[in-house]
Amino acid sequence: MDIKLRCHVKSPAVWGASEMYTENISRSGVLIAWGGEGKGLPLPSAGQILTVDVELPAMHGFGQKCIHCQGTVARVAEANEGGPRVALRVNYMDFRAFHDKLRVVEAMQPVANSWMA
Repeated sequence: MDIKLRCHVKSPAVWGASEMYTENISRSGVLIAWGGEGKGLPLPSAGQILTVDVELPAMHGFGQKCIHCQGTVARVAEANEGGPRVALRVNYMDFRAFHDKLRVVEAMQPVANSWMA
């Protein structure tokens, strides 16, 4: 299904500002436009495992949810317009509250950055 949703890519190799957008999504895969705030981030390589939180539109009374998934990079394609595209083969998918997960990631980021230094 072609759908443009904001997503947040997390991986030790891609830690930092990594807000991007999905190009399309299915049960078994996600195509991510590797751009947005994450334009300066290095491209992952085939076989690398990434964790992605795809923001879902907020529903009145339910709060904002996300699709939390882990996937293996299947393909990286350099596009002439709009930047590169990264295709993930989804290994695991779950629906979660978005804001709770975001606070945990923000709390962990300084610790992770100290390990990476």
